[in-house]
Amino acid sequence: MEILQPILLWGLLGLSIPLAVHLWNGKKGKNVAWAAMAWLSEQENQSSKSIRLDQILVLLLRMILLVLFILLLSHLILNSWEISESKKVVHLVAPDRQVFEEFRFELEQADEREEEVAWIDSELTEISEELEPDWFASYEIQKALNSLEGPIAELHFYLPNSENYLPEKMLISPVKPIIHLAKTASGPSPNFGIELDSARMLEIGNDGLLVSQSESENKAAIISLKQVGFYLGNLEEEERENVIASLNSISQVMKIYFVEKENPEGATLIFDDGNPENIESNKLYFLTERSGFPEADNVNFISTKLDFESSELVQTGRLPEFLLGKLIDFVGVKPQDSKISETQISSRFLINEKQRNEKKSGLEILLVGLFVLTFGAERYLSFQRGI
Repeated sequence: MEILQPILLWGLLGLSIPLAVHLWNGKKGKNVAWAAMAWLSEQENQSSKSIRLDQILVLLLRMILLVLFILLLSHLILNSWEISESKKVVHLVAPDRQVFEEFRFELEQADEREEEVAWIDSELTEISEELEPDWFASYEIQKALNSLEGPIAELHFYLPNSENYLPEKMLISPVKPIIHLAKTASGPSPNFGIELDSARMLEIGNDGLLVSQSESENKAAIISLKQVGFYLGNLEEEERENVIASLNSISQVMKIYFVEKENPEGATLIFDDGNPENIESNKLYFLTERSGFPEADNVNFISTKLDFESSELVQTGRLPEFLLGKLIDFVGVKPQDSKISETQISSRFLINEKQRNEKKSGLEILLVGLFVLTFGAERYLSFQRGI
């Protein structure tokens, strides 16, 4: 037996209400005039002071109604009476060659059992051997979870053993996932460079730190970032000064040059204190005085104003580091790869209790039927006896 909302059982204390009402009515009595009443003595004409239970059957029906109502609200479930629903087993696979090859046998077995097997993306694309490893990112995991439909019995994730794919935000899952990690780390190469100008590049060094240096001989995976436009929306004067000073600091150290734009159309970085009308995927947004979790990965909420009095980032001088880190993540540069554990991945998942609370039991149907019958009987007897 399982009670999904046990706190509502405190409502059973309300059983004292119909009992108290009947006791009070029995004590109060009722005057009934009849023809020979005038011939009675004064002593015989007095009402009874004793407390008696009146209309015991109606009282019992009302108390049973309350018990049934509380049990329905508390979602009483007997596992032996649970209505079986068709639940499916889902396998979500990162589109990574190493992951696919390592778990090929398990995936083929799942396909033979007619279980659902798909790539991790917003469309839950049917699995095939045609892989595009470059487009997989951690945020695709939540998009895939949002696309799941129907009750899920088991949910399997097949992921690269890479810290670069460990999501920063918590993931909402309908059930506790079963994690399968590839044995070897698999992630983007640290030799990933950003072209700043004709003579300099921004790269991740052997120590894992971001450095600006003369153009490297390694021409693989280069992103051009020669000039970055930024737009300051409805920020106050002090906020505007702090943002510009932070961008100037980045320019001096990393040689990334920023140009202020008069409108957001030509800008890559958007600073504002409100909600933009349209969120464009090729722009990076910083919205001040906003809390919570943004829906888009290229939107960053800053809970305070960017002034010295309100912002810890400004007070500690970490605003340039914060802006640069978000920009580097936005353009797709990843740090050096390292392995992770199944525990680290599992800790990023929050289980959605909605599916659990939607269990259906034959006992609930029985309780509803008893409630309707009891209510009908109580109303009939109450009408017949005028109470």
